[in-house]
Amino acid sequence: MPHIHPTAIVDPSVVLADDVAVGPYAILSGKVTIGAGSSILSHTVINGSTIIGQRCRFGPGAYIGLDPQHTGYKGEETWLIIGDDTIAREGASIHRAFKTGQDHATRVGSNCFLMANAHIGHDCRVADRVILAQGAMLGGHVEVGERTFLGGGAGVHQFCRVGRLAIIRGTDAVTRDVPPFAAVAYFALKGYNAIGCKRSGMPRESVFAIRKAYHCLHTHRALPTALRAIRETVPSAPEVDELLNFIASSKRGITPSARYFFAAMSSHGDDESDE
Repeated sequence: MPHIHPTAIVDPSVVLADDVAVGPYAILSGKVTIGAGSSILSHTVINGSTIIGQRCRFGPGAYIGLDPQHTGYKGEETWLIIGDDTIAREGASIHRAFKTGQDHATRVGSNCFLMANAHIGHDCRVADRVILAQGAMLGGHVEVGERTFLGGGAGVHQFCRVGRLAIIRGTDAVTRDVPPFAAVAYFALKGYNAIGCKRSGMPRESVFAIRKAYHCLHTHRALPTALRAIRETVPSAPEVDELLNFIASSKRGITPSARYFFAAMSSHGDDESDE
């Protein structure tokens, strides 16, 4: 039987695997299903139509499956689906989708780690092994690829996409799409995520190809010119194709290269000072 602390409140509609542990003052309500080996720590709130995988650990004081923070939400049944072995620490929050139906559920993959006060907004799609450091935030409808890392206090604007194995510096604000394998700092592309790519186990040839592709992005001001240079000069690799396809499918535009971003900012500052 599940181990439920006497002070916890668990609605009869909640389905718990036999070895789930529910800590003091936790509140579980709605169509919640929690898989084997999971632990719900003290003062954690889980509700709504929420499916949680095995060996997850939430809390203390985490908020999982609460209503979407959307002014148009009128109480419809919406969903949150979380994979196995995911951790959400104290104060972390993951909200259900704004759109109805399981096909539109907010989804968080397996082996993800949300540090204290991290937030995943409604309708997000977060892949496996994503880490959100303390206070990192995803707006609604954000997509995050596998093994991405967001530093503490980083924020991603709604509807943005972050490709896999990207790394975003703490406190940065992302308002355009971040390509796969990117390293973002001071609101711009600083280079590629060299350490993350190497640790992922990808072939050395692919790492070198990614490095050369990002060199093209930093040496050509116009994106179409940079993409043409990648196609013409970078050795063929699945990761390079992934990068090109991601950029081609972007609707919000791509986070700019630091080289040209800071030059533009400096030029803008000079213009203002001349006035």
